[in-house]
Amino acid sequence: MQAHSVSTLRIAMAAVIALACTWPTLSHADSASEIKAGRALFMQKGCYECHDTFGQGSITTGPALAPHPIPLPAMQAYVRAPKDQMPVFSKKILSDDDISKIHAYLASLPPSRPADSIALLNTSTSSTRTPDNSSSTSRTAHLPAHGASIYAANCAACHGQNGEGGVGPALIDLSNRYKTADIEARIREPKGIMPRLYPKPLSAEDVKDVAGYVESLK
Repeated sequence: MQAHSVSTLRIAMAAVIALACTWPTLSHADSASEIKAGRALFMQKGCYECHDTFGQGSITTGPALAPHPIPLPAMQAYVRAPKDQMPVFSKKILSDDDISKIHAYLASLPPSRPADSIALLNTSTSSTRTPDNSSSTSRTAHLPAHGASIYAANCAACHGQNGEGGVGPALIDLSNRYKTADIEARIREPKGIMPRLYPKPLSAEDVKDVAGYVESLK
C-alpha cells in the first residue's frame, strides 16, 4: 500500500508540473481570432491615439508597448491605476479579458527591422540623394517612398497613419491651405507640443521629402 501511495503521489505531482508548464500557453489569448479582437479593442478604446497603431509609442504622447509588452498582470494593474496623464480604464470600460486580448495583439507584433537593413535609412545610400543631372530622375522617383518612411517613423504617432489626425491635427488636404514651403517651415519651426525634429534627426532633404509626402495626402 505504501509503494502504491508513493507511485500515485508521483503521478499526481507529474500532472501538476505538466499543467504548470503549459499554463502560460493556456492563459494567454494567442489565437488568431483573439489577436484580431485585441487589435480591434486597441483601436476602439483609443489606445492607438497615444501608443500608435502598432504600439510603437511616441516621446510626446505615450511609451512604446510593443513588440515586447510588460507581463499581462502588470498591464492589467497599470490600466486600473495608471500614472501621469493616462486615463483610468475601469472594468466597465475595459474588462480583464479585453486587456488580455490587447496584450495578445501587442505580443504578436514583430520587432522592427534594424535601421541598417532599411535602404532608405541607410547612410550608405546617401550618394543616391545627391542632386545632379545624372540622378535627378531617380531622385524624383525616390521622394514619395522616402517621405512616407520619414512620416511613418516620426509623424504618424500624432497625426495618424494616413494623416487622419489623432493627438495632433489631421493633415489630409493640407495642400489646399498651405504651400509646400509653409509645410516645410512648420516642420522646421514647430509650435505647441510638436517636437523639433530638424536639424536632427531630420536633415534638410528629409524635411523636403516628408513635406512633399504630407502635401500628397488626400
